[in-house]
Amino acid sequence: ALLNLFNHFGSSVFGYKPSAIVSYSAGQWGGVRAAHSLRPILSELGCLPVSAMIHIPNAAQTFDQDGKVLNEEEKERWNGYMERCWNQLEWWGEACQKQKLVRDPYVGSPVLKKDPKERNAPSSSSS
Repeated sequence: ALLNLFNHFGSSVFGYKPSAIVSYSAGQWGGVRAAHSLRPILSELGCLPVSAMIHIPNAAQTFDQDGKVLNEEEKERWNGYMERCWNQLEWWGEACQKQKLVRDPYVGSPVLKKDPKERNAPSSSSS
């Protein structure tokens, strides 16, 4: 379903935008597998995924329904773990915003508006 959503909007919506990947799962690894599969898709759409991802295994045993850490002893650890991702996202967001004022990225790499074939290399015509 998520891929259909990305395909519906196309790369022009996501180009040159920082992104963070957050996953959760009922078990240990389901969300991690999905998150690692998502990174190349975001890159292909023109997003700039940060390196720090957030994976929350066993989500129902980790957080309550309001998103609060169930085990108070682990609260600081979770906050630090997530803060790394948010700091990277904020840094890239600010850097992209400043750089866009210096040089518009779409001048040298225009938005694909009609067809994904627009990004293909020119075909050689044989005579």
